[in-house]
Amino acid sequence: MKEQSSPTPGRAAPGAGHGESDSAELTRLKREIATRDDILAIAAHELRNPLHALALHLTLARATAQSGAHAEAAERIRRAELTLRRYSERVTVLMELLASPGAVYPLTPRRVDVVALLETLVESLDQEARSRSIDVSVVGESDAAGWSRLVDPVAFEQIVDNLLLNAFKHSRATRIVVRLSCGDGEWRVQVEDNGHGIAPDDQHAIFEKFKVAAHSSRGAGTGLGLWIVTRLVQAMGGRVALQSVPGDGCIFTIGIPDMSETR
Repeated sequence: MKEQSSPTPGRAAPGAGHGESDSAELTRLKREIATRDDILAIAAHELRNPLHALALHLTLARATAQSGAHAEAAERIRRAELTLRRYSERVTVLMELLASPGAVYPLTPRRVDVVALLETLVESLDQEARSRSIDVSVVGESDAAGWSRLVDPVAFEQIVDNLLLNAFKHSRATRIVVRLSCGDGEWRVQVEDNGHGIAPDDQHAIFEKFKVAAHSSRGAGTGLGLWIVTRLVQAMGGRVALQSVPGDGCIFTIGIPDMSETR
């Protein structure tokens, strides 16, 4: 009868440890599936908004062209082009965020007129604001040196865009004011609405990925817009703050380190 040899000391017998490796592989696959689902959810959230606005502009452009109001149709097409540009830039930002989920978003800062950038953004969202009966305005605190700032314009625009769309969809506001101010080593943009506000128990959670307000009378959402705001602001070395009293609106404040000494 042939004797069975015992395993060499210090070496696992054939087949030993397969259970552990299979479990680790299953965990890895589950993590990859969860990551894929996150990517799909973020893509759907970020790409749906500008496409909806683009469809509104093109529908109105067609209607005005058919009525013979050619100058107005041309203006509608111009606004559609602005929205299409925003869509293209949003895709770029989205791809960068998804490509570096655990890293800092790569910024490309350049000097821009922040007031002009905000006014263009508000203009591009004008039709959606009108459809919701919301008045949106931009107010810039007087600054002797003007409002030229070194900032990544695409990332900054997307921050404010997400804050505005968040207010459009969830605040039930009739008025939104975008304010610019500076001081204490930073410059700030505030998005203030006169809506229903956010309950204290929700004010921290809403900045987390896939978290939505559970104690506030706000519409359902994906829980992604404010998370994206947080990621981009952190990449700028800035801060995000929220002031809100239920029934008395919200003020979202973005503080960005002031580089004015290099202007």
